[in-house]
Amino acid sequence: MPPGAPENPQEPAYKRLEQLGEQYCEELHEGSGSRAGLLSEIKECFAAAIAAAREEGFAAEAKRLDARLAHIVEGYRRYFT
Repeated sequence: MPPGAPENPQEPAYKRLEQLGEQYCEELHEGSGSRAGLLSEIKECFAAAIAAAREEGFAAEAKRLDARLAHIVEGYRRYFT
């Protein structure tokens, strides 16, 4: 799990990783930090969340997270490149 992932043992791991990825998205939109670095963190969090969702048997959630990541990357490319 990436450093800084919120800890809540009652939530599935993929949810905690998704929340961290969304926090990085907020930082990206606020303009704080390196855009490329934040995108890298977002991708890492979502990739780990997708893998965790699959491992935990949440195939529909993994698909949703994959679509969300694609949307984030598309938005990044549209607005920041």
